[in-house]
Amino acid sequence: MALASPITRDLRIDGFGLVAVGLAGVIAAAVMAKGGPGLALIPFIIVALVFGLAQVVVSGGWLRTAVAKAGPPPPGLIREDESHTMRRAGLPTLVAVVLVAIALFAWLQFAALLAGVAFAAGMMDVRSRTWISKHEGEHDVMILREVTWLPFATSRRPLWAEPRDPS
Repeated sequence: MALASPITRDLRIDGFGLVAVGLAGVIAAAVMAKGGPGLALIPFIIVALVFGLAQVVVSGGWLRTAVAKAGPPPPGLIREDESHTMRRAGLPTLVAVVLVAIALFAWLQFAALLAGVAFAAGMMDVRSRTWISKHEGEHDVMILREVTWLPFATSRRPLWAEPRDPS
């Protein structure tokens, strides 16, 4: 039997968490930079823009296509409990926190780069969540995504469109 979670819930948890890590990381790096905040801000801005644009080009199209083609859920589909979703979808944010924190003390500019990657990935998730929420409202459905044990394997998992509860 398949296990599923509302995709907007996953994207909310992961997206806002990564945006927060990115912002906190670049602020910490800018404050700690002995040569001025530009040593942290410039790498952050460059990687956030480049990585963000790359994600829009690469991942935006497949997601829109998958959402538009989402069919009905398979029989016996089990919904993941929200507390499990929090732990699973929050894991990438936890990994980003650890990596940025270690990098702040090992190599400040690398911490700013990691913060930029986290920020861009989070903004892409927030952008995708906004688009999917609008799609759900226009089509009166809830988009579900298959859940696997590996939280980083998010792309190209099966998506299903379930009619919203009329109540």
